[in-house]
Amino acid sequence: MNKIFYDHLINIKEVIDELDHYELEVEEREELVAIIDETFHQHTLEIILTHLPSEHHQEFLDKFHQAPHDLQLFDFLKELTEIDIEEAIKGQAEKVKKEIFKDIKKAKK
Repeated sequence: MNKIFYDHLINIKEVIDELDHYELEVEEREELVAIIDETFHQHTLEIILTHLPSEHHQEFLDKFHQAPHDLQLFDFLKELTEIDIEEAIKGQAEKVKKEIFKDIKKAKK
């Protein structure tokens, strides 16, 4: 998992801690953590691209690809979106987390 500019808004550790309650092989756990991380990433990018005007998508993606850890990406997004993008990311992350917990509970049965 590489450092990404929005990581501080998403608490993936709670989900990973939940996995530790199960007897998983190292490879299984690593695979699940990667899937969970990717799920959060996809949903976060969806929120960003939904609220960023389409004419700025390519510029954002280029900047993100060059420096995914750069906190100035928030400045770029805040300038071009009409919502509080940080709150939108946090809200989406909470929804995703609830869904993942639900899926874990289902798999436990």
